[in-house]
Amino acid sequence: MPRIPRTPACALGVAALAVLVTACGGSYNPFDDHQEKATYKTGAEAKEDRKSVPRWLPDDATDVSYVMSTTGEDRILRFTAKDGAFPASCVRGKPQGKPRLKADWFPSDVAAKAGFNCGSWSGARIGGALYAWQDRDVASVGRGTAAARIPAQRVAWKACPSGEGMPKGADCGTVRVPVDWKKPGGKKIDIAVARRTATDPDRRVGTLVFLPGGPGNSGVDTVRATDAWGSLERRFDIVSLDPRGVGASSPVRCPAGPYVAMAGDKKPAASAAEFARERKRASAFAEDCARASGPVAARTDATSVSHDVETVRAALGEDRVSLYGHSYGTVYGQRYAQLYGERVRAAVLDGVMDTAVSRRDFSATSARALERAYGQFARWCGTSDECALGDKDPRTVYWRVAAKAADGTLRNDGKKVTPAALNGTLDQMLLTPSWPVVGEYLQALDSGKPWQEDAEEQPAAELLPVADQAVCVDLNLRAPDAAAYLADQKAAREAAPAFGFSPNAVGYANLCLGLPERPTPRAARPEEFRTEKPMLLINARHDNATPVDWARSVAQRLGDKATLVEVDGWGHGAKVFNGGGEREAIVDYLTRLAVPAPGSVVKGSVPPGA
Repeated sequence: MPRIPRTPACALGVAALAVLVTACGGSYNPFDDHQEKATYKTGAEAKEDRKSVPRWLPDDATDVSYVMSTTGEDRILRFTAKDGAFPASCVRGKPQGKPRLKADWFPSDVAAKAGFNCGSWSGARIGGALYAWQDRDVASVGRGTAAARIPAQRVAWKACPSGEGMPKGADCGTVRVPVDWKKPGGKKIDIAVARRTATDPDRRVGTLVFLPGGPGNSGVDTVRATDAWGSLERRFDIVSLDPRGVGASSPVRCPAGPYVAMAGDKKPAASAAEFARERKRASAFAEDCARASGPVAARTDATSVSHDVETVRAALGEDRVSLYGHSYGTVYGQRYAQLYGERVRAAVLDGVMDTAVSRRDFSATSARALERAYGQFARWCGTSDECALGDKDPRTVYWRVAAKAADGTLRNDGKKVTPAALNGTLDQMLLTPSWPVVGEYLQALDSGKPWQEDAEEQPAAELLPVADQAVCVDLNLRAPDAAAYLADQKAAREAAPAFGFSPNAVGYANLCLGLPERPTPRAARPEEFRTEKPMLLINARHDNATPVDWARSVAQRLGDKATLVEVDGWGHGAKVFNGGGEREAIVDYLTRLAVPAPGSVVKGSVPPGA
């Protein structure tokens, strides 16, 4: 590419445009096949563009020159400061990576003279000027992870397929990513994405990326089916994806029969022999899933998903995005903020997963959360005329039916009800929560009357989509031996004397026995989150799917990088749809960047039927 000469207009600091159109103040050379253009800015425009230049750039910086690659992963910067030094937020250290862009004002020997680190930037003082650069590998991946080069591409949007009851206005598309981000030249898969553009474009804030839960929920289907996001749809383009291994993004598939059997039998092993049987069953299941799904089955971890999300961001052409992670989507949100914090404008983590929770605490806190959620039902039932149990004590009723389930005598319309089935049904009912239905269910079991359940249908397909195994990679839930497993279950019984275990936690404990032992990502330190604003954590105190204990642990660990709002209420649904103080806290944070004070508590919405 030819050198672009300096012009008198540039000397006056007139705003420059993209290279290959009009530019001023220098030149640059492309460094590889995906880097054909760069954004060049100088003077006032560079200083004022806080979305592009680093947040650590001093307010009193002068003589600013700046080049950024189109993918945003490589940048070079020159400026002068009043005191002639890098800001106090920068620390002394060896350079991270190397500068790959060039300009006539950027010294060729800058790396040899570098001695400062400002987040993911490296810096050097040469003469009276300060020089800094950001290398794509450092910017894209962060400390302690493998390099992930984000491929340059754009989403070819088209109207999503119409569906019954689906509101119009959603666009669908794909981005292409490597199956294994450590081998970017290897096999590729398509990641399905969907969006709804802001309904008030004149007041548009930016793009909000919704990170779906599960794991296994489809973000594409959520966007297609939802046109109202608690008013956020007015100010944001709402974008989501099917995480790899889910929905239309190369779904992991597993044999239907074994999956249905395992899903319906989430009971803890009670002996070393039962543990051995569970491990054998889980190992066979994992092998069958890998055979049916190919290499993607081993690459559904949150780190890979985060690189996919970054690919979506780059393909959208957004310098920064806001995040809304719900339930398991908070695992993706935490990992993305750790790897790509400078790309995060704001992040809501709703129903928080603690990626650092120990295996034993996972079992104990899950069981305790289920028992506490039932306690909330019991309190309501004791004062409400709408409770089907009438004058019966709800806790006594549970003990009675649970004892029958344990000795094999509990029946529903002649069919045996196991402890796992009993706890599992109550666990699902308490998610909303549906307190009147809980009362009706227990009254039916206690009185021996039939309770109408959904008919069990044998799956027509031989393979079913299953994304659950991602949990076994992102969290440390695999018990190494029977002794450890049995100790975990003992901790759960001690934490929840009535219920004894959470079927959800037991299901993962059993499933993870089938996967090979591998290191899980360590818990991120606060300094690794290069987000400008604290992340908003929000969790209901009586959520039986993601216990508030986890949110409190994450908030404590992240310090000033996160603030926790506790909802004095119930349920696990996305709180932006609940209304009241829950929604208000989220909307104010995302639209106005209003960060709630630490220790904030808001009143939760009233459960249906309560």
